[in-house]
Amino acid sequence: MGDGGVGKTSMVLRYCENTFKENYIMTIGSNFSTKQVDLEKYPNFLIKLQLWDLAGQKHFSFVRPPFYRGSSATVYTFDLTRRSSFQNILNWKNEVEKVIGDGKPSILVGNKIDLAEQGQREVGIGEGEALKEELNAITYLETSAKNDTRIEPVFKDLTLAILEKTQKL
Repeated sequence: MGDGGVGKTSMVLRYCENTFKENYIMTIGSNFSTKQVDLEKYPNFLIKLQLWDLAGQKHFSFVRPPFYRGSSATVYTFDLTRRSSFQNILNWKNEVEKVIGDGKPSILVGNKIDLAEQGQREVGIGEGEALKEELNAITYLETSAKNDTRIEPVFKDLTLAILEKTQKL
């Protein structure tokens, strides 16, 4: 979840297909990708992730709620170089929780660290950590889909959280 243009599609493509496209094409409605993963902690599990990439523009808000139903977790994503996308994360949390409640694991991602390191940063690390606490997210990671920086840990950490939650049930 996150505003349009924060890099949600790029993150999913980097994780599932190990690709990155310079030219951004707006997601219309939704896309989904799958990836089979092996986790050392659960060697006897065959894990197949289904990742839904939902359009972040306001005019697609009517499309999103049906996709929230049945979700196991949420990745809240903002652009480190665009403060407004950071400020909107709590709105995304409210939209999601209206449908699925607040018991699902989530992770907070500040994307485009490559641009932030070039002096374009508008959101500090401490601000991300504080928002993570407010969201009750499992972790906060700063990533770059372009440079493949910490993309895999986003999905690995979230997958582990999902499995640990289901093992406790």
